[in-house]
Amino acid sequence: MFTPHNNDQNQEVEQELKTPIHQQERLKTFTLKEIKNEIKKLNHKKAPGFDLITATMLKELPQKGLLNLMYILNVTVSLEYWSESLKQAQIVMLPKPGKTPIDVTSYRPISLLPTISKVVEKLILKRINKEMNPQDWIPNHQFGFRQAHSTIQQCHRVADTINKALENRQFCTAAFLDVSQAFDKVWHPGLLYKIKTILPTRYFN
Repeated sequence: MFTPHNNDQNQEVEQELKTPIHQQERLKTFTLKEIKNEIKKLNHKKAPGFDLITATMLKELPQKGLLNLMYILNVTVSLEYWSESLKQAQIVMLPKPGKTPIDVTSYRPISLLPTISKVVEKLILKRINKEMNPQDWIPNHQFGFRQAHSTIQQCHRVADTINKALENRQFCTAAFLDVSQAFDKVWHPGLLYKIKTILPTRYFN
């Protein structure tokens, strides 16, 4: 299990985060066509967040509703401010099979985010991928949370490495780590530091 990061040992990170950003051009606003395309891709089987707005509801919005949604999303971009309501998640505790129900560690928490928040995330991610080539800043061996990179492909990559070693009569070793509470222990200043130094600065706020 990860332990919390000691921020005292990272003066460079803290100093960089305190340094004011030289204002660049603002993010481009979203078009109605972009928003419609992302809404169309939403999975109607996914559970909604605390606001109970489902993917089906967004898909059935009339033109006026879509225009109002576009104005709201574009204000998020122009002000560079992610609304608190879009960050609010509803936590659902799912019991792990075969575990005692009276132990808190027997449950897996699932965060249900607002559907509109998911739409904004996908729109911004598309912008980042257009402006920057992910191959330049994401390692080739990272498959998690990447488009067109599945678990099966990662298995093929590992199997191919093993087969090559066997063919060349070499030793082949592997270490498999299952890190407990990895997301809970993310070092947020370090993550913000990477966002500020790698991505265009207009995404930082």
